[in-house]
Amino acid sequence: MKVGIDARAIKNRRGIGNVVYHLLHGLSRINNSCSFVIYVDDKSVSCLIPSDSRFTVKIVKPKLYPFWEQISLPIIAMIDRLDVLHCPGNSAPILIHPKTKLVITIHDVMFLFSSKQLQKSPSWYQRFGRLYLKWVVPVVAKRASRIITVSSVSRNDIYQYISIPTDQVSVIWSAANETCKQTTNTELLNAIRIKFNLGSSFLLALGALDPRKNTANILKAFAVLKKTHVCDVKLAIVGMTQQGIHKYHRLAEDYGISSDVVFSGFVLDADLVALYNAAACLVYPSLYEGFGLPVLEAMACGTPVITSACGSIPEIAGDAALMVDPHEVDAIAAAMMKLMTDKELYDSLVEKGKRRAALFSWQLAAEKTFAVYQAAMADK
Repeated sequence: MKVGIDARAIKNRRGIGNVVYHLLHGLSRINNSCSFVIYVDDKSVSCLIPSDSRFTVKIVKPKLYPFWEQISLPIIAMIDRLDVLHCPGNSAPILIHPKTKLVITIHDVMFLFSSKQLQKSPSWYQRFGRLYLKWVVPVVAKRASRIITVSSVSRNDIYQYISIPTDQVSVIWSAANETCKQTTNTELLNAIRIKFNLGSSFLLALGALDPRKNTANILKAFAVLKKTHVCDVKLAIVGMTQQGIHKYHRLAEDYGISSDVVFSGFVLDADLVALYNAAACLVYPSLYEGFGLPVLEAMACGTPVITSACGSIPEIAGDAALMVDPHEVDAIAAAMMKLMTDKELYDSLVEKGKRRAALFSWQLAAEKTFAVYQAAMADK
């Protein structure tokens, strides 16, 4: 079996890029006689791909997203005579050689939601991307031999919005990075607090300009916390673009909490793991997630989590997180205060979270994905 994998996203070790990275490394640990052709658009990412005689890395040009995916990729896939082409980033070529089986991973179908269900992003880049997905995904989903998704909620959404029967969609959970582990290294924890000017106690949030991440309500809830309770705690919001930092810093000023809020852009993986460990809790009341990987990452680091009782997160978090309505600012603020004052609850969520995160495995995900390739090959 000759399998091609669209690995462009690997350059960004977040979200889909993280999934691709662990998929490739998991496949390299499976004893099989397959050959894998790894398609990327930048030679600098070659160092992220396993050094394995079964893996061939090919640089495909030009980088322009729609052209790369709809023209360059299907042409080179045809030349390479692939048995299976796996596109793990939501979309795929509309036309591929009939002898090549298409496997596509659809992480979620948020791009098909109405503005009433999910507010549109102010980013024109994201809006264009969603328009592209809205056009391409329903077409390729119906032509794919197999579809993978990351949660039962996403599988049900695929059925509702694209009319793909649920028994034709395989749910394969992602997992926390192996580097996400609890540490008691006080020097490391103190160093990360100093590096980001976070003081002795802080809450951690992963923000974004995208309204889905609910950054505005996190700030509002923190403002309520600071006004109603005397507590020496800061809020760290990381993963922001400069545009997002500018927007939400002004909002923090309006709420009178700017001196207690630290904004940061994307951080190194090692710093993120240290921040998880040092934080009093992760505040992650996203309006919708196809999976919600940061929830597992924080749990694996022994950090309790406040998150949303909607989307796929209850499926992923189980009973190991404090659930809130992400639209209710007072509920988010009350959860923050509860975790800071209820030691029994805090300790319980720490232990439950570590056990929950341990149920998820990147290697198991790779093995299940390989089984999907084999099933696609068996299709007539």
